[in-house]
Amino acid sequence: MILILIIITAFANLADILLKVGANQAGSTLGNPLAILLTPWIWIGAVVGVGSMAMWIYVLARHHISHAYPVFVGLGFINVTLASWLYFHERIGAMRLIGIITILAGIIIVHLGSRPAGAHGDVDSEIEDRRL
Repeated sequence: MILILIIITAFANLADILLKVGANQAGSTLGNPLAILLTPWIWIGAVVGVGSMAMWIYVLARHHISHAYPVFVGLGFINVTLASWLYFHERIGAMRLIGIITILAGIIIVHLGSRPAGAHGDVDSEIEDRRL
């Protein structure tokens, strides 16, 4: 499951970065809805975002949200911070770097501390087991 969460998070964060590029491109015209509709990066970001949402729904249908969500969000913080540093040249100070390392440690702890929901790791089999 961790691999699919990494992929989904990458797509969701790519969507965020593309939306940021589109917002930067639209500039002060963001108050004009037509400018938003005419900015290709915003459309591309929206399409990528919808695709990542579809993949996220797939994960939610098969895994515990209490395991998947912390990993998804934690990876998102890390990805967006690194992408902002690489692409937008935002500064990453020592405290932010310590925070990223702490988040990464939390992701590892959450992932290692979680057990599969059922024999096949899906929520339905655990629900079925409770009925028996």
